[in-house]
Amino acid sequence: MPENIIFGIDIAKGSLHAREKPAYAVVILKNGDVEHHKMVSLHKFMRMVWKEKPSLIAVDNIYELVSDKHDLISFLEKLPPDTKLIQVTGGEQLLPLTKLARQQGLSFDRFDPNAEALICAQLSQMGVGYEVSAFEDKTVIKVSRGRSPGRGGWSQNRYRRKMHGYVRQRAREIEDSLNELSRTRGFTFSQDITERFGGYSKAEFIVDAPRNKIHIGSGKYGDVQVSVKGIERDSLVFKPLKAKKRDYIIVGIDPGTTTAVAVLTLDGELRKIHSSRTISIPEVIEMIAQEGRPLVIASDVFPTPNAVEKIRRAFNAVSSSPFEVLSAGDKIEFATPYGYSNNHERDAIAAAVSFYRKNKNKFEQIKKKIPPGVDASEAIAQVVRGKSVEAVISGLTRTQTKEPYVLVVPEKRDEETFHLRESIRKYEDIINEMKTKQEFLEKELFLRDEKMRELEELIKKQRSDIYKKLKKDKTIQIRDMDIQRLQNKISEKNRKISELNERIHKLKRVRRLEISGRVLPVKIIFSFTKDSILKTRETVGIKKDDIILLKDSSGGGTITAKMLADLGVRAIIICNDMSHAAEEELFNLGVPVLRAKDVNIQFDSTEELAVIDPDDMRNAIEDWNKKAQERRVTAKEEWLKSLVDEYRSERRRELKE
Repeated sequence: MPENIIFGIDIAKGSLHAREKPAYAVVILKNGDVEHHKMVSLHKFMRMVWKEKPSLIAVDNIYELVSDKHDLISFLEKLPPDTKLIQVTGGEQLLPLTKLARQQGLSFDRFDPNAEALICAQLSQMGVGYEVSAFEDKTVIKVSRGRSPGRGGWSQNRYRRKMHGYVRQRAREIEDSLNELSRTRGFTFSQDITERFGGYSKAEFIVDAPRNKIHIGSGKYGDVQVSVKGIERDSLVFKPLKAKKRDYIIVGIDPGTTTAVAVLTLDGELRKIHSSRTISIPEVIEMIAQEGRPLVIASDVFPTPNAVEKIRRAFNAVSSSPFEVLSAGDKIEFATPYGYSNNHERDAIAAAVSFYRKNKNKFEQIKKKIPPGVDASEAIAQVVRGKSVEAVISGLTRTQTKEPYVLVVPEKRDEETFHLRESIRKYEDIINEMKTKQEFLEKELFLRDEKMRELEELIKKQRSDIYKKLKKDKTIQIRDMDIQRLQNKISEKNRKISELNERIHKLKRVRRLEISGRVLPVKIIFSFTKDSILKTRETVGIKKDDIILLKDSSGGGTITAKMLADLGVRAIIICNDMSHAAEEELFNLGVPVLRAKDVNIQFDSTEELAVIDPDDMRNAIEDWNKKAQERRVTAKEEWLKSLVDEYRSERRRELKE
């Protein structure tokens, strides 16, 4: 695989989240030549990747190629083993592509996808960007059956034994290959084997090496399948293509149970934010050292906590604490532009940003004063450490313009004098620096004492005001609770009044119908149950000689039938069949049961009340009485007949005896 093949890619049309599939602009850097490809689909791009097998695929944002982590893992698995995916704009914190290009002395048309793809490839070629890693440096190899043995028939055991033998054979071949790799390249591995009848049903190998170093392919080999995959990480890891520049940084630290660290550049850009409950001071020092050279170690409280002071001494950095207590509002204002996950990260960012904002104008003035060719960050660092701007510029300019010279070895006495003078100059610089720092701290201490006196006066004044306010708030809270309780009680009473008014309205309507005499009111019971009877009795009332309509008479029995009869109803009208036991009970108690189809019932608009013509009711009851009388006569005849038959039967028995 040629090492100098680099792909740059940028989305040109469409979107992963739109209906239209995206098309890409692709640039290939190959042996100094540049190839442009326009409107390339992702499928065609993968064919190009496997054809050229580039060392790097550079993109300004990986989510132009994939929509989420699941798709990213699938995309990385499809790449050739030695091809790396590079996000040139950064890792977790992204920088504008235009800014990165300008830092490298490049320019491009940001509205041209082909130009963006080319600049991505060029930046990655220069070592700018981060490799996207979703897999650990471990590989899992699984060997298993290629199909299910199923229930089978007479030869099933022989087939299962044969299949398990194939799995064992393939697993041993892979084990031999891994042993060879372990011997020649120092890779280690572990294995987990599941034995079954005739061999293995499954074998799993975990190799302590990345996937591209294991030359064993996935596939299906008859009745055996082999799967070779890298082990996914819990989260994405971005590895820089080259080591970070050891530039000066401002570090904000919030110590405690949860320690938070925020790292700012001298330009005020957030380089890193991290918080953890388990991190130790040595680990914090190591993490900060990886980000750059700490110039200032800042905290958001005064005096500086011991943990922060230990970290500061480890780097011999300048200490910074705010002149006045930072309020929660100030911390939120400082940290919001950068983003944070918890209050500890917020306080760490606020500590660093507080120092940066107080010195931002001074930094800009230093950058304007220094001549071209002088390291601005070094000048700022020396000024922060206590030197004057003029002395710093003079020293750095002299260093920059110093001509090369040939060192002549002096005599022994001259050499000792030289070292003594150098030591004196060094200590003088340290003394001057300490004096400047002492003046700064004395001034800061005076301002802090003044602020403390003001705050103590303010606390005394606010204690009285707060007590009064709390007492007032407590009284208001008690009254609000009483008001709410009374309002709930009023609502319950109003609901009860509404129900009673509705009941009165229904009773008045029934009473008017009874008084008119033109029609007879029919009171409706919706189901032939005890609860329904009691509900109707409560709402419209059931009294003697009332006419009852049962909407559903199928559920009643002798108890509900006797309950209606005890109320003294005049008649019962049913809409469907009534149980034989209930109808027989009502017949015995002398309560007429009429069919709704045999009488002309008229309902109101709500179907809660009904009326019937008195003549129709009278005729229906007379018909029922006639039928009841016939039924009683028939029943009496049947009784007499049975009595005579019983007498004759007894006489025949006596004669036989």
